[in-house]
Order: sequence, then structure tokens, then C-alpha cells
Amino acid sequence: MPTHGSFQLIEAVVERLDGAPVGERRRWSDEFKAQAVAAAMAPDVNVSALARRLGISPPQLFGWRRAYLKTLDEATS
Repeated sequence: MPTHGSFQLIEAVVERLDGAPVGERRRWSDEFKAQAVAAAMAPDVNVSALARRLGISPPQLFGWRRAYLKTLDEATS
């Protein structure tokens, strides 16, 4: 046990070696994203529940919706 004023070395272990393959990222087609965003924009839709039904994470769908709204805002400016 270290005493006051001393320090203790801690060894950090990397779980993934440099160059090791990283888990595959899922890619969604633009058509799927457009359909998901259109459904998320419908009145009285619970976006989190919709995302779960579509098999994507709710933050992902919220992000797609936010990006779509941003493009609409830029188009009207």
C-alpha cells in the first residue's frame, strides 16, 4: 500500500491489438434511411419504438431524422 507522497505503477492492457480486425459496421441504404425517417416524421409516432421495430438503435434514427431536418432547413435558407 503506497504511503503519502509515493506512487504506484499501473499496467494498462490493450484489449485489441493494433491492426486486429474491428467488428463490421452495418450499412443502411439511402432508401431504408429515407423510409425510416419518413415514418419517424409521422404524427404521434414514438421514434424509439419505431427504431426498435426496424432493428436499429433509437439514437441512430434520431440522428438520421436530425440530419434530414437540417437539410430541409438549409434548403429553405
